[in-house]
Amino acid sequence: MSTAIRKKSQTPSGQLSIDADRLIIATNRGPVEYYKTKEGQIKSRRGSGGVVTALTSTVSQVNSTWVALAMTEGDREALKTAEEGVMPSPIRDIDVRLRYVTVPKSMYRKHYDMMSNRVLWFTQHYLLEQAEDVFAFDKMQDFWNNGYYEVNKAIADAVNAEIASKDSKALVMLHDYHLYLVSGMIRAQHPSVAMQQFIHIPWPEHRYWASSLPTEMTKDIHRGLLGNDILGFQTRGDAHNFLDGVRAFFEDAQVDLDQRYVILDGHQTFVRDYPISISVADERRLVHSNAGKRAAEKIKPLLNKYTLMRVDRIEPTKNIVQGFLAYETLLEQHPELHGQTTFLAFLIPSRQSLPLYRKYQDETMKVVEDINKKYGRKDWQPIHTFVQNDRTTALAALQFYDVLLVNSLIDGMNLVAKEGAAVNTTDGVLILSRTSGAFQQLENASIAISPAGRNETADAIYKALMLPEAERKQLAERARHEVETNDLRTWMTQQIDDINDLLKTR
Repeated sequence: MSTAIRKKSQTPSGQLSIDADRLIIATNRGPVEYYKTKEGQIKSRRGSGGVVTALTSTVSQVNSTWVALAMTEGDREALKTAEEGVMPSPIRDIDVRLRYVTVPKSMYRKHYDMMSNRVLWFTQHYLLEQAEDVFAFDKMQDFWNNGYYEVNKAIADAVNAEIASKDSKALVMLHDYHLYLVSGMIRAQHPSVAMQQFIHIPWPEHRYWASSLPTEMTKDIHRGLLGNDILGFQTRGDAHNFLDGVRAFFEDAQVDLDQRYVILDGHQTFVRDYPISISVADERRLVHSNAGKRAAEKIKPLLNKYTLMRVDRIEPTKNIVQGFLAYETLLEQHPELHGQTTFLAFLIPSRQSLPLYRKYQDETMKVVEDINKKYGRKDWQPIHTFVQNDRTTALAALQFYDVLLVNSLIDGMNLVAKEGAAVNTTDGVLILSRTSGAFQQLENASIAISPAGRNETADAIYKALMLPEAERKQLAERARHEVETNDLRTWMTQQIDDINDLLKTR
């Protein structure tokens, strides 16, 4: 089974094609969100995120059902009209049957808010020691037993019902960290069904798992994922960490690090890396839309001789404070840049229900205030922040950066690095953390930094600003070529090629 790109998964029209009679997709969040209007009517809108966009091109080619959790009151209300829990998609270009699963709100909170987002997400970003209310064993066990396990079982039951509803060649595709136990539960009832799962966030090395979660819980997570035939990660490092973890936690597992597969309890799982990307055409279309043009006109007056940018959710993993402190170091060391450089930061509030995130946002805004107060003058403000969830404005601004700073502590991928490369028109230079997922593909198209090095980052910014025009152009062209060559469609094609190889054996 190869991860090389091949043309066989594409139809003559260029659409992706799966060699299966049916496709069953399972995710935490569905492709359609239902909501109530002020008048009490139930309306629908397309779900957000690149996964929906990527999978839409696939589901249209095969009879498909999408299993997900009912997350909103609108979702639950819409289910009242569903026949046997299944309803057609109300959105034209999402040609799929929707099977939304309802669980008690208290169970969902333990699954999603507590176990998924406070325990697993923090663990997989090496931040569990900063999470709150999760260290007591009895609490974590409650989140696991009465939330995560039960919700995974509810999703697995819905998928099993779909598989059993028709005697045909079915493929199951699962996504992300909310559903680690599902494939094992499905495999127990349908041992021959083809299954693939993609993990969107980093996978830490096994010693961090062992120091963060109870052993049996950690083993259940790994064993659950090994119910899949193909398990996909963002990077080779993530895939290797998983394989190494299986070898550490299961003495009877056969692990081949070269061929990247595991055999446990007689079942073989191939472990692969599929770096996710962006739809380059969609990003550029939005930038050149009327809304994008209006946003660009508002940004242009803020541009300076040298313009730095960053686009991030406000969370500790993005290392935003350290990036601003590096900029402060630059201003300290190079007073000739005062008045000539401006840092535009597009910051999206994130998980404001968590004290850690609220504290980090306060810390971020305080360091901006301090730097502007220390160095600013009547005719110049060093840092301009846009604290809002406005993707159009952020993308429109990325056309104009001279330097794009991505200094995250750790990322599954960090698509901002790719978005910038796709839309920038000024031969902007990318400064990229070695610990971001995007580094695997963009190492040779960026200036690399350690996210922990404040002086190192300041030096990298200065180097990027002073780089000769020819070198800037070369780096920008490399980044643009990489993103154009390996776009969101490529990400999907790689997986389907491997899935089709698997289906030939079933």
